[in-house]
Order: sequence, then C-alpha cells, then structure tokens
Amino acid sequence: MDSTVLWLQKKRIAVLYGGWSEEAEISRRTGISVLKAFKDLSLDAVGIELNHDLPEKLKKEKIGFCFIALHGKFGEDGTVQGLCEIMGIPYSGSGVLASALSMNKAHSKIIFKESGLPTPRFELVSSPRSSLRFPVVVKPNEGGSAIGIAIVKKEPDLKKAVAQALKYSKQALIEEFVAGKEITAPILGKKVLPLIEIIPKHDFYDYASKYEIGMSQHLIPARLSNSCVREVSELAYEAHCVLGCRAFSRVDFIVDKKNKPWILELNSIPGMTETSLYPEAAKAAGLDFPGTILKMVKHSIADGKTS
Repeated sequence: MDSTVLWLQKKRIAVLYGGWSEEAEISRRTGISVLKAFKDLSLDAVGIELNHDLPEKLKKEKIGFCFIALHGKFGEDGTVQGLCEIMGIPYSGSGVLASALSMNKAHSKIIFKESGLPTPRFELVSSPRSSLRFPVVVKPNEGGSAIGIAIVKKEPDLKKAVAQALKYSKQALIEEFVAGKEITAPILGKKVLPLIEIIPKHDFYDYASKYEIGMSQHLIPARLSNSCVREVSELAYEAHCVLGCRAFSRVDFIVDKKNKPWILELNSIPGMTETSLYPEAAKAAGLDFPGTILKMVKHSIADGKTS
C-alpha cells in the first residue's frame, strides 16, 4: 500500500474550505472535490468551513492533517498556515512566508525581478495614476480568480478600473499588458506537469472563463516549440523556488509573439474544481484525481519534514 495512504490512515483529515473572501464559493467547490477524493480512498476525512471558531473545531475533531482548499484572504495568504504551525498540525502546500509572498502580487514580482526572472513592468498604486504605456492590466494586488481585473486601453478608463480593484485589495497593481498566449505551468513536487494553453472566450481568462464550463478551451500540449516548453517549465520551477514554495503550485505566464515567456503570478493553492487547470494537467501526466491529491499530500509532508 502507498506510504502516504498508510500515514494518512493514522490521521483524521480536515479539508478546510469556504471563509470570507470573494473566492469562498470556488474554495467550497475545490474542498468538496478534495473531500470526495479522500472518501474514495477510504480515509477518515471531514470538511470544515473556515470561520472564527476554527481552532476549536480542529481540537474537537482531533485533526491530524489539514488539506487547505482555501482561496484568497485568510487561507491562501499564510494566516491559516500559521494557525496550523501554532497548533502543531501538519498541512498541505506552502508555508507561512511563501504563502504570504505568493498572495501579494507586487512582492512576488519584486522577487522575480531581483532573481532575474522575466515579469511585466508594473506599478503599485492606491489612486488612478500610471506612467506605463497603455494598454495596461489593472488588478487587485492581493486576490485571485481574476476578480476585479480589467484591461485598460486608454487613460480615461483607468479611474474606474483602479476603483474596482481597490474594492478587493488595499492597493491596485497596474501591469504592462503583454499580448500573447496564456500558458499555465502546474508544479508537483520537483516536476512541472504538462503545460496548458488557455484560450478564453472573453478578452482574457476572467472569472467566467475560469469557472463556467465551456467558457475557455484548454490545450494540452500547449502550442509552443520544444525549446519554449523547456524555458517556461524551467522558469516556473525557479519562480516556485525563489518564493520558497513547497509541494505544489501553479505559475501563470504570457508567451509573447516573439516566444518570450513572462511570469504573471504564482498560485500557491491551485483550484481543484471540475473546470480547474491543475487536475487537468495531472490527468495528462497519468494521474487520476485521488492520485493527484495523494501526491500533493506526499510532497507536503516530505517537504515539511512532518512526522
């Protein structure tokens, strides 16, 4: 029997989902999928909604491992990871610092830039001003699922886009727009899974494109040259490492018309819903959904040096 299954058989597993962020509903969908995978493996797992009495719930349920299926604030930003550290409960994915850095787009891009990794130019603002040439992409500095993101083609539209982004984050990130193919690189352990090319029906990979069936096309393999696939894969793993991530993540790119890859951001807790990219790449690598979850746990407990 798989050693990870044997380890988990001695634990009561909590799948944490929900919470207060704008991504709470997507988190619940991820959590329900993950919980079903644990049940299919005949493991003792329970779903727990994130709220203020989480510490009491973890104690009451005698939880021995947390699979964090949370997206956005209070789950993807290092806070729940910190709680698990304090309570001595092993958990999935990256640690406190890596989670916080990944959640903060500006901080992660600064680290990418200082590490020599290509990322589009950007500005961090709290008012509608920019020295970048239009078009630009405006997004909340903290958050995911493409919530609050807009492509701004002319300066008069900047005010509205920044105001929208500031509804979801204290600061807005204004990023140089790069035209090209949207590519994502999922990472599992020390391997990069097959790259996926995303063709959204809208102007970009927005919320509807991500979570509504039929609103985007996913191509595996991506329509890239072999050398470009290698470059994107290497850059993805480097980004994962420089932020201090562990076990798994997903790195999003734009590959421009000259075949140059640009890192947009890193997701430390990729979505695991029926339309999510990560399980699709894992399937292309030969892993079914329960097998993918087991691998994610395996690398989490190994990288976290958990007993």
